[in-house]
Amino acid sequence: MRRQAARASQNWIFDNFIQLTDNEDILHPGIMGVRLERGFKFGDMERIFRAVTGRRAFPRAWAKGADRQKELAEEAMAAGHKVTAAQHYHRAALYYGRAQHLIPVKGSTTKNSYHAAVVENYDKFIDLMEGEITRMVIPFENGKNVYALFHKAPGEGPKPTVLYLPGMDAIKEDSPNPYNNDYTRRGMNICVMDGPGQGECNINEVWQEIGNYARAGKTVIDELVKRDDVDADKIAVFGTSMGSRYSVEIGAYDNRVKAVVGQMANVGPTDVIFNQAQPNFKRIYMYMTNISEEGEFDKFADAMDENFMASGDALKCPYLLVAGEMDELTPPEDVHAWLDRLNGPKELWMYEDVFHPMGEVAGDIYPGIADWISDVLKNGLPDGHDLRREISP
Repeated sequence: MRRQAARASQNWIFDNFIQLTDNEDILHPGIMGVRLERGFKFGDMERIFRAVTGRRAFPRAWAKGADRQKELAEEAMAAGHKVTAAQHYHRAALYYGRAQHLIPVKGSTTKNSYHAAVVENYDKFIDLMEGEITRMVIPFENGKNVYALFHKAPGEGPKPTVLYLPGMDAIKEDSPNPYNNDYTRRGMNICVMDGPGQGECNINEVWQEIGNYARAGKTVIDELVKRDDVDADKIAVFGTSMGSRYSVEIGAYDNRVKAVVGQMANVGPTDVIFNQAQPNFKRIYMYMTNISEEGEFDKFADAMDENFMASGDALKCPYLLVAGEMDELTPPEDVHAWLDRLNGPKELWMYEDVFHPMGEVAGDIYPGIADWISDVLKNGLPDGHDLRREISP
């Protein structure tokens, strides 16, 4: 008989919450603001959420929204309106990305089909952007690859470069918003990777293991520094949500990294996200690791925490954490306990009354983080630097 998914007994709570709202904020307060900053459109999301009656309806609703954007893109191309077509292809890729993500099932033909549509539509978008974005397929371990998108800063010569790491519920096609790229506009390249357990790696069964995300990050940096448009002495790593862990692990593992940033803090014990927050989080991460037994996964999560804390002890480069005071996954006491154990220069920007996704202040923090990275790659931070700011939106 088929085994029930982890925390299946809480599904009815999840479904009833969805009935109480017309958007995702009730599940993840602030997420709508994040989506808008990344290029999702408000009207599209209204139509999509109107069709959602329960958690299992999300993939179909997102896919229908994506199908419509693909149709509009093809109509625009047929009319010779390439700029408009690019915008619709981009939105189609974003929405197919949400559809595939919400099916954490190995070998699902529906998930694989939705992910193939992400790649198809984003590739058409790339073609219309005329060289601003390129795909990278990088050999990794055991005959497998990791996958990345490189967004090139304008101009000739080597540029500071940011390696960006999505969270557990995001893929490399999600960020940055190519129509408002905070990095290329500041003269920095940004490379976004799907590491083990994420996006294209999942589709190709590159599962997450303890320590292999840091090795994958190093592998991507190895490729980046070979490029003549990358300044090998000015590499930063920036991760959001679960990526706020991966960024520390890469920064500790690779001394070429000169700055590390985490945002949407996920720096406390994983017991909170996996056993206290909404049940989808644990299911998705079990899929990312290809672990089906909940007891085995709980041991994996403990090892994750140990590895992350050891990486924090080893991190030496300047570090910034941007967090929300109301973060449901990492409360302020866990944030400060984490900062206290770090030995290098460090900063904390704690935003009052802001939840984990930080969509309430996304329009402020995204450019602010880009400025901080640019400044630190130029000037560094002094030894002993420990600045902790409490910020009112």
